[in-house]
Amino acid sequence: MRKILTSLMIIAAVAVLITTAAMAVFTDQQTNPGNVFTTGTVILGIDPTTAMFTVSNMAPGDVIGPQTVTLKNAGSVDATSLDFTFSYIEADGPVNPVNMSADATAGQLEVTTLSYGGSSILGTVTDMNSNGYIDIYDLKNDDLSGYAGIAAGASKNFTIAVRLRPETGHEFQNDGIEVTMTFILKQ
Repeated sequence: MRKILTSLMIIAAVAVLITTAAMAVFTDQQTNPGNVFTTGTVILGIDPTTAMFTVSNMAPGDVIGPQTVTLKNAGSVDATSLDFTFSYIEADGPVNPVNMSADATAGQLEVTTLSYGGSSILGTVTDMNSNGYIDIYDLKNDDLSGYAGIAAGASKNFTIAVRLRPETGHEFQNDGIEVTMTFILKQ
């Protein structure tokens, strides 16, 4: 019995030592304050901000342009792509003997120059109305997305020229369209 009692006392003493040792652990703690995460910006600026073209009295064969708009990424983050969209509405003159649609008028305005960043992109546009040339109608209806972006603080030029097709008939007299060009810069 004495052996059992001695064994129990030894087990109890070892348990007390283990418990005490487990509770007597050194610790230390430090903090790292002030960690801030701020997003960057992609800010597209254009120059000029007003209409590139205001043309009246065009005659068949007249070429207008080229005109250039400078696109600048005034943000802090590089942009990876640029998309172009074109839209238009009818803007006929006061005396309009035959009212041709805006789409028909856009089809008579052939795009002779279309460049971005110093390189022609005219070849990337599809002849959507199958008339054998690229026109304003095609710019409106094709997917003009995924062009090279603009680095933060950098600029690229967009240039366009159009001509009224030489074979444009008398039914287009005083027909017109108002075109809006939209540039979408993406990070």
